[in-house]
Amino acid sequence: MRQKREFLNRWFCCCAVVLVLALSVGCSLRSMAVNAVLPTLVNPAVYLSEEDPELVREALPFLLKTIESIIEADPKHQDALRFANMGFVLYGSAFLQEDAAYAEWDDYVLASELKGRAQRMYLRARDYGLRALEVDYPDISDDLRLDPETAITIFESDDVEALYYLGGAWVLGISLGLAQPSLIGDLPSARSLLQRAIELDEDYSHGALHDAFIALEAMDGSYDNAREHFERAVELSEGKRAGPYVSFASHVSVAEENRQEFEDLLAVAIAIDPDDDPANRLLNIIAQRRAQNLLDHVDDLFFEPLNETDTNQENQ
Repeated sequence: MRQKREFLNRWFCCCAVVLVLALSVGCSLRSMAVNAVLPTLVNPAVYLSEEDPELVREALPFLLKTIESIIEADPKHQDALRFANMGFVLYGSAFLQEDAAYAEWDDYVLASELKGRAQRMYLRARDYGLRALEVDYPDISDDLRLDPETAITIFESDDVEALYYLGGAWVLGISLGLAQPSLIGDLPSARSLLQRAIELDEDYSHGALHDAFIALEAMDGSYDNAREHFERAVELSEGKRAGPYVSFASHVSVAEENRQEFEDLLAVAIAIDPDDDPANRLLNIIAQRRAQNLLDHVDDLFFEPLNETDTNQENQ
């Protein structure tokens, strides 16, 4: 593990040196240097396959600011824009919002601050995602807000990943801003992006789009629909992803006051071996941490009615 940390630290330093040099020379040389190193920098697999979440937590802020420097120099660099979309979503959801989930049990002020930071990350991610789409589809941002159902018909199967990260960032930002009317009004646009993506490729990332719809349907109170998406997510992932179990337990089982189902689902999530799906190792580990946190506070989430003996004793 120590050798791995040293290797990654050297790798980031080397990339930083190249980028600093690139930004200090002429435009053509700068573009050549950036284009040479960027594919290495913006490879999501490097982060999503990581077994140490804290290593990713520490690495992402520097990397994201580096990517923003590239975007500042080249505002239409699509690969950089797309990675900024993905990276800010990952940082907000895997770390800031998770930290808020831990803090909310005993420090409401800290939890609120962390949720505010997470929301800002999501909205920044959304903006970069929209800018990335604008490269191929000019005016798509306005079209999505004016008539999302028509606007999404332009997208094809090659756009699924972009739609997933953009729609996800937008929905997450809205979910943390339910008191902001301007954000709530964007929900049809955000949802339409995910709807188009799932129509084009429901198997994307082994059913990850169905995970998003578990939360979306639960937001609307459509728990039966959420259950269908959960079952499909488990099927497509062959039960190797913890995310669907945690999402359904936290969004649906709690709402339906089904404590037994809640505990059973989270137990399954925790039992999954992250190494069985290396491409999603990081997300599995984080989801399992979330599952354990929820189980540790199960008594705070469910109302347990007094049994008859307790009721008689209380009345005496």
